[in-house]
Amino acid sequence: MALYSGGIDQILCATCFDRWDVQDAYESKLEHISDLEAEGKSDEALACLDTILEANRHQDHDGWLAWSIADHRALILQEAGRYLEALQASAALADLGFADVSQRWSHAVGAARALEALGRDREAVAVLEDSLRHEDEKYLPAALSVLGWLVHISDKLALPVDPKWLRTAEAVARYHGVAMPTGDSPGKAILALEDLLRSKQ
Repeated sequence: MALYSGGIDQILCATCFDRWDVQDAYESKLEHISDLEAEGKSDEALACLDTILEANRHQDHDGWLAWSIADHRALILQEAGRYLEALQASAALADLGFADVSQRWSHAVGAARALEALGRDREAVAVLEDSLRHEDEKYLPAALSVLGWLVHISDKLALPVDPKWLRTAEAVARYHGVAMPTGDSPGKAILALEDLLRSKQ
């Protein structure tokens, strides 16, 4: 199947064309959905996501659209302060599985945020730590967000961060070509690394 775009002819197989099609169907509506969220119309934004999924489900061969919309649903509910619903959406997202570690880590942060908002901080720590047990060097930068939330919620509970997570932080530092900062505790060292990398950006 031929696709013409920007002066370039591309030959796509039927499956690849379907993937391009569903991605376009979703991404072309993102601005509209964002506007609905900004207006406080979270239910309308969610309904728009449902419409996109139902209209394109038959072309979603690899589940990319279903996962993207489930992830977006959880985020909309979180931002709307509907934390219990956000947690339920997060569980549904996990049921779809993770294509890579970055998806797993992103999901863990979203679930932890909802759990923290619901006062379930210890569960949030467990979710974050469980996700950090999965690693992939290709996605190391994304681990820092998980580590940062782990430190934040652990501090609320007056719990020390397990020193074993310093190994992940050190891997992130090596990825960025910087020396791992020292600190009075693993948590402080991780926060110092966040500050260092933020200053470099």
